[in-house]
Amino acid sequence: MTVITTKVRFILITAIIVMGVALAVQRGEAHKAITSKYTYNDDVFPILRDRCSRCHVTGGVAPMSLMTYDDAFPWAESIRAELVSAHMPPWNADDGFGDLKRAHTLSPNEIDIILTWATGGNPRGALDQKLPEVALKNEWTMGAPDLALRMPAEFTVAADRMEDTQEVTLATGTTEARWVRAVDLLPGTPSIVRSAVISVKAAQTPPSSSPTPEHVLVRWVPGHDPEPIDSGTAFRLPAGAELVARIHYKKTWQFEGKPMADRSTVGVYFAPVKEARELMMLPIEGTSTPPQGGMNQTVSFSRTLNDDLQAVALSPDAVPSNITLQVEAVRPDGSRAPMLRLNTRADWDRRYWFARPLALPRGTKIEVTANFDDPDILSSAFAVAPPTTPKPRPATMRLTLNVLPATARPVAP
Repeated sequence: MTVITTKVRFILITAIIVMGVALAVQRGEAHKAITSKYTYNDDVFPILRDRCSRCHVTGGVAPMSLMTYDDAFPWAESIRAELVSAHMPPWNADDGFGDLKRAHTLSPNEIDIILTWATGGNPRGALDQKLPEVALKNEWTMGAPDLALRMPAEFTVAADRMEDTQEVTLATGTTEARWVRAVDLLPGTPSIVRSAVISVKAAQTPPSSSPTPEHVLVRWVPGHDPEPIDSGTAFRLPAGAELVARIHYKKTWQFEGKPMADRSTVGVYFAPVKEARELMMLPIEGTSTPPQGGMNQTVSFSRTLNDDLQAVALSPDAVPSNITLQVEAVRPDGSRAPMLRLNTRADWDRRYWFARPLALPRGTKIEVTANFDDPDILSSAFAVAPPTTPKPRPATMRLTLNVLPATARPVAP
């Protein structure tokens, strides 16, 4: 009897030890070891506050605030995936291909700090450390505009809709033609205003082989400051002009099933000059249908310039999302000038300004190459977002090249 009892006791003790080891392993997997030398309080918060608080703040357009430790640490894995896939900050252009103004990116050191924290146990720092509160700043980043045009009435995104688009016409009331250096949008409800295109209402003009006046004043996206045109170049606003504001609204998960209303304001900043060179545009268009079958899912198209021009900006107007797009200028002497390469994403269309004008002599060919193999492999692997029904692909891709004639001289508007 004693022998049996001893054996039973041995088996029970062994079982308890095995269970304890198993539980310890499970706990180890559930709670990552702290390996990061960076903490949220001392290292991560200052970066998020300075670089991300325009959107990732309570009341902002992003789906979550990152402005406290309790806000941020549940999203550590998503933060890692967004940084690795280059989704955030939302600047789709590749660094080093073309020379662009005001790239909205993090420095390598900032990325290292956030990734190390996100993968190293997400340490908080001193528990008694008090961080400053960060509140939403919904204000004109360039100061009060010269002309503020508020939407005539509220627009409501219905409770049963997650996104919607409204287009309104706004009378400027100007009695004389004016030069405009910048246009901005002040959201009435920042949490749902996702993007906007604001343009001068103008009669349709037939396609031309030469540049025509640019009527799109701004392609607005949240968190990115308006880009004033360099001194001496401006948009022309005719006397009595009307502006068309096309605003895209999109709810985040917090507002699902709730009606949300907005009444935004368009701000116009006049150029402080009597004479300027008018910003012009040239469309570059091509098919949006890649070859069927095989591994080659690339489409190329081009436009040859008929005039001596200076290129100052480039806008992807109608392009499919989740493709790689590259634009390069090939001059008559065979020299190549890289202009823009980006991984396109829905809702992040903007105008990319060159750091300095590119001289493009007559006969220069603007070559566009679109690779339809989805470059966004990492987001799918990390399951950053649930799969959604893809938006219809436009039949024709269109980009707009903003230019100045090489011989243009400042004139009255």
